[in-house]
Amino acid sequence: MRKKRGQAWGFDLMIATIIFISGIVAFYLYSLNYQTEAQETLDALFYEGNAIAQDILSEGFPTNWNINTVQKIGLTNDGKINATKLEYFYNLSVQDYQRTKILLDAKNNYYMNFSNGMVIGQQAIEGIGLPPSSPANIIKITRFTIYGEKPTSINIFIWN
Repeated sequence: MRKKRGQAWGFDLMIATIIFISGIVAFYLYSLNYQTEAQETLDALFYEGNAIAQDILSEGFPTNWNINTVQKIGLTNDGKINATKLEYFYNLSVQDYQRTKILLDAKNNYYMNFSNGMVIGQQAIEGIGLPPSSPANIIKITRFTIYGEKPTSINIFIWN
């Protein structure tokens, strides 16, 4: 009878060792994949932010677009921010934020402001888009341009 008890104890030890090693391997694989997912999320946000910045600093399509004819939002003419296009973009974002996301090909939320401030009509505004509130992930893309005959930086925030 002694032999059978010793064999049962050895079998229990092997099962426990297999379970323990499986747990360590699962934790290791999870921790490797978790970091990759976070990096992929940030890479996607940076890619989208750079694409939006490139679109914003283009002329858009058609070149002299308005709220009804816009197919691609762009705010510049001759490398400078066009106040009329900026006003159209602001009005469109206030009226239909989701449409502006579609026109910018944005899957995530965006918010844009200028370092020197913006004036739409006669009114100073803080920014265009949806201001971030408790985002899980947020990035900031900055580009330089001319607005109101002064050099300024455009800050574009992308978050999910």
